[in-house]
Amino acid sequence: MAESMASTIKKRLLVIALAEATFDLITPWVEEGELPTFKKFFEEGTTGNLKSSIPMITPQIWSSIVTGKNPGYHGLFDFWQRGKDGKFKEMNGSQIKVKPIWKILSENGLVSGIVNIPFTYPPQKINGFMISGEDAPGAHHSIASPNKIYNEIVEKFGRYRLKDIFPGGRKKEDYLKLVEEDVKKQTDVLEYLVSEKNWDFFLTFYSATAITQHYFWKDMLENNEYKDIIKTAYKSLDSAINRLCDAAGENTTVFLISECGAGPLISGVQINTLLQKGGFLTYKNSNGASQKQNSHFPGKSILRSKVAGFRKNAPGYIPKSLFYFANKNMHWLKTWIQTYLAGSDIDWNKTFAFSRGKEGDIFINLKGRDPHGVVEQDQYENVRDKIINNLSSLIDPSTGKKAVNKIYKREELYNGPYTDLAPDLLIEWVNDAYMPTESDKNKNFIFVERWRENMNWPTSGSHRKNGILLAKGPGIVKNKGIEKAGIIDMTPTWLHLLNQKIPEDLEGRVITDLLDKKFLNKNINNRTTYNL
Repeated sequence: MAESMASTIKKRLLVIALAEATFDLITPWVEEGELPTFKKFFEEGTTGNLKSSIPMITPQIWSSIVTGKNPGYHGLFDFWQRGKDGKFKEMNGSQIKVKPIWKILSENGLVSGIVNIPFTYPPQKINGFMISGEDAPGAHHSIASPNKIYNEIVEKFGRYRLKDIFPGGRKKEDYLKLVEEDVKKQTDVLEYLVSEKNWDFFLTFYSATAITQHYFWKDMLENNEYKDIIKTAYKSLDSAINRLCDAAGENTTVFLISECGAGPLISGVQINTLLQKGGFLTYKNSNGASQKQNSHFPGKSILRSKVAGFRKNAPGYIPKSLFYFANKNMHWLKTWIQTYLAGSDIDWNKTFAFSRGKEGDIFINLKGRDPHGVVEQDQYENVRDKIINNLSSLIDPSTGKKAVNKIYKREELYNGPYTDLAPDLLIEWVNDAYMPTESDKNKNFIFVERWRENMNWPTSGSHRKNGILLAKGPGIVKNKGIEKAGIIDMTPTWLHLLNQKIPEDLEGRVITDLLDKKFLNKNINNRTTYNL
């Protein structure tokens, strides 16, 4: 059935995304013979770096990949985002302001299979099927459209594995077996969907590389008992890619991408402590009075501990249906808790700027926009400039060198109607080797061990701007390196390979150096393309 179906479809495109995968690890392991499927891509297709965005954060990156536009147009900047009223709200896939590729394809009559892609919850009704990714509230038939495809998978393969590999509440030793097991279970489902369902465009995502790199990079360097966990992720995915390629058939064009790369973390950073020490933020003490020096705020710490404990343990003792229902419907409580944790210990009347978000974005406490704004409109630029001057010279005492490469004003990175929803300032760290911590530990210090919420051991890997791009199959040139591809170039390139007209308003361009000359001149649609 699969072979006959594949032969009747003129153009099919399979995209397998490997979260934060990096050539820094892939290339030497290919040379050592550890990754035979990646080696085939090196030999039979073409490869190159895929440049990510600043900052490297999931909602922003993935929305750019699937729309071909920068966040100023698609509107997603972070997991929790400040609205026009100054209040922070949790974001999801329904808040993307422009058409993603599957909507464009649906309108043109093509069938898409979209599985596990970040920020696709709630699932959209498309010509094809969609199963939401990591932002979904839990494993439940309502995370799929149509619902019946979820029920079909559960009936055939058992419990649907949505976030099993995520680290919250797990022990470190779990990952000695979990990584290989989770990739295999996910691939069982994907192989079935790829081989048995009708589709022209199939896009899926594995998180194993990102999870293992963030939490086992130090172990790999120290050569301890957990040293091979990252390699296990890559080897498991190498096998998974081979299975999916076989299921799709040799007449299918296949892309392997990552939204960014990865590398070792130098240090975690307390951004609000940095702002406080620079005189831009003031904390309250436990009695509500302002204080110059930061200390723990008891109520906040207790609540954070309670919330962390619930998140760790709830999936184990609450029925999955109830856990899903609570996670989906109690947004008001979630918003209150997040708002309290983010600002209950800040004296807003004496605070000019603050940080919120996983990448250390900085927000000016602007009068007339933010709920407790104190910075006058005519002082906005002056405050931004002072923060840039103050933070740009930050020295990491562990290296004796600068930690900040550049601090951007939002208009330097974004353009479009939703640019005003972006943070006011965005930090680019030296070598991308620093990440804000999510813990209250060591709040008096700027440079700290980096902990993620709900984790039992610290982070040791961070992001890098260069992701991976590998492609082979019909339409793809062989043995040519790609040097300047960016994440917003993916959607126009995929549309071109599927013989589709490319909307004029996309910012990305077709990566012409990736294409075989026989295919290059087909369906350009009088659109400007470029050689990289």
